[in-house]
Amino acid sequence: MKSKNLREGGSPGKAACLARNSNTKSISLEMSSNDVVYEQSPPILTSKGLYSAVKVVNVTGDTEVTCTADVGGIPFTESTAGEVEEPVTEKVCNTTDTSMEADSRVEKVNMLSMAVLGLRVLLAKAIAFNTLMSVKLFLF
Repeated sequence: MKSKNLREGGSPGKAACLARNSNTKSISLEMSSNDVVYEQSPPILTSKGLYSAVKVVNVTGDTEVTCTADVGGIPFTESTAGEVEEPVTEKVCNTTDTSMEADSRVEKVNMLSMAVLGLRVLLAKAIAFNTLMSVKLFLF
């Protein structure tokens, strides 16, 4: 991806290279520009058990950006010769069904742990009450 608002002659923009959903952790990203703004190292593990990495560099004008991702020894190359991404004007959170399922699982786990905690408190109270009644029976 490359910034849309790049002016001829000097105003730097940004270009990003993203490698997603790799089975291996050995991901290295190389870009044609050496002015690195951000590089994610080591690659992160996603909730699906796959790895993702990103690298951002500064670019100027109509510079062609080439991104090479070496994923487990297999190189993948992508070029942006004139392809420009639309700028993001506001932060948007896109949710997918998988994230909704993950939230649902978290809610179920929280509810289950609260139910177990309630049952433990009830058991402790029952044991304390039975012990107190047994002591009263034998002493009085």
